[in-house]
Amino acid sequence: MMTERFFVSPEYLAEKSQAFTIPSGPLYRQMVAVLRMKAGDELVLLPNDGRELRCKISEVNRSGIIGDIIEVSTKPQITPSITVCAALLKRENFELILQKCTELGATSFLPLVTDRTIKKLAEVPERWLTIVREASEQSGRTVMPSIQQPLSFEKALAKTDGMRRIVLHEGHGAELPKKTKNEELALFIGPEGGFTERELTLARDAGSIVTHLGEGQVLRAETAAIAGLSLLRL
Repeated sequence: MMTERFFVSPEYLAEKSQAFTIPSGPLYRQMVAVLRMKAGDELVLLPNDGRELRCKISEVNRSGIIGDIIEVSTKPQITPSITVCAALLKRENFELILQKCTELGATSFLPLVTDRTIKKLAEVPERWLTIVREASEQSGRTVMPSIQQPLSFEKALAKTDGMRRIVLHEGHGAELPKKTKNEELALFIGPEGGFTERELTLARDAGSIVTHLGEGQVLRAETAAIAGLSLLRL
């Protein structure tokens, strides 16, 4: 049986006394009402700093869950560091990018507002944070990818200055370039219809690599994000 994993606020952990407390709230309800966790059950708590804390519940009461920290371990971080810069899509399509790219090891997400973007957002929805957290817990990550505020294509190019930018666009360039584990990459994914020629010119002028995932292949944006990240992680 798989041990349940939960990202928690560091304030829930009293590491000097090797104890933890989950106060009454959403996580408490998930653990008690949904997962039916009880005294004696083991779990892994994640303070989102690369560490895993193996714990055991000693008491469940109306005000919270109390237990002991049994063991602390650290997992190596995923390399290379990859920021997925994806154009905003229909809700379910963009959420699929968040979920699957989190599982595949994305370091962060930068939502793009491009020339062909239909959907506009001023800030990051709470639901996105939940999707990323749950995908991180499920896939064994110890650090969640961050989600940055949506930016225009031009501002995203400036934001990723210093990274190796890879812009996916069908019919352009050669295959994905080889990478090294220590470099920072920014993977740009366009909306339905792809990037405009104006945006491709801006990308090239900024030193970006404009490439594709295979001759003659036209992929949906969410498929391109998942496939592109998978290839960069190999």
